[in-house]
Amino acid sequence: MSWDWAYAWQIMPTLLRGVGQTFLVTVLSGTIALLGGLLIAVAGWTGPRVAQVCLRVLVEVTRGVPILVLLFFAFYGLPGAGLRPSAFLTGVVVLGAVYAAYCSEVYRGGLASVPGTTWDAAAALGLPTRVTWARVVLPTVLRANVGALANYIVILYKQTALLFAIGVPVLLTNAQVAGYESFRYLEPFTLAGLLYLLLNLPSVWIIRRVERRVTRGGF
Repeated sequence: MSWDWAYAWQIMPTLLRGVGQTFLVTVLSGTIALLGGLLIAVAGWTGPRVAQVCLRVLVEVTRGVPILVLLFFAFYGLPGAGLRPSAFLTGVVVLGAVYAAYCSEVYRGGLASVPGTTWDAAAALGLPTRVTWARVVLPTVLRANVGALANYIVILYKQTALLFAIGVPVLLTNAQVAGYESFRYLEPFTLAGLLYLLLNLPSVWIIRRVERRVTRGGF
């Protein structure tokens, strides 16, 4: 099969709409992942023993089950329990929850690396617990782990392609539909791969710059 430039230009608007959906899913899921992971880590660090065990089990289960299985369970299984989330909402929440579990481990490792002297100094200064966490501990953890957290968001961006399985019109979904309609797959999937790559490269460059600035104390 030879490359058809006319067909490639014809499907480009459809693929670009998929890019918009991919970006939106990434932003929403990434926000859930970063904030949810932080909440899980802090709750696991400060909560009672029972809560810590429950959160640990939840994190391990979420990380241990393939994302596609979770997507199918949420989209096809939950309606049996009376819950009927849209495909878009299902995809955003599932991806956000999975990567919240991964991010929580990054935060947990960061909390474990905070020296005991930091906690002692905050207590000696009479800082309230809320101020200690907000102004001392969490900024330290974030500065030390910004690269790892950002890399998870980049991986999440690429995992948005899995949402084609439940019909969310992300980039891969639109490429697949274009292929089904025309019985031509070379152009849709080649262009989809190039668009994924072109979107990924700037994000990696930005992450590296942010890491360098944070390491040098720029933030």
